[in-house]
Amino acid sequence: MKLTENQQKALSNFRQFVSFRNKISLVLSLVVLVCYYIFVLSVGLFPEVLGYRLGPSSVTLGILIGIFLIVLSIVTTGLYTFLANSYFDKDQDEILRELEENDVIKPLQNGEIDYKNFAESSKAKGDVE
Repeated sequence: MKLTENQQKALSNFRQFVSFRNKISLVLSLVVLVCYYIFVLSVGLFPEVLGYRLGPSSVTLGILIGIFLIVLSIVTTGLYTFLANSYFDKDQDEILRELEENDVIKPLQNGEIDYKNFAESSKAKGDVE
């Protein structure tokens, strides 16, 4: 499929948007997963440290770290939701409108255009106007 310059720009914006959104979700997911797996690893390797009582109460360091992980999960979910509602949704609407204006939505939906590799594959085939 031959792509005009406007279609290429719309696809490029779409690809950058999807890439950025995926990177944000990946970073937030990795933060939670790394913290969680460090906690699980410390339970196996250093149970006496996590069993350390804080003062005369029955609250241990492990309980506090567990609560921290729950709060961290809630905060990262809230952060992503905030970003999605404040920025991603607006950008997505703009980009989808731009794709519709340039008649690129249907070819994308039908798989005629691979948005991840459109620039490289188009130039290699000579399909770019």
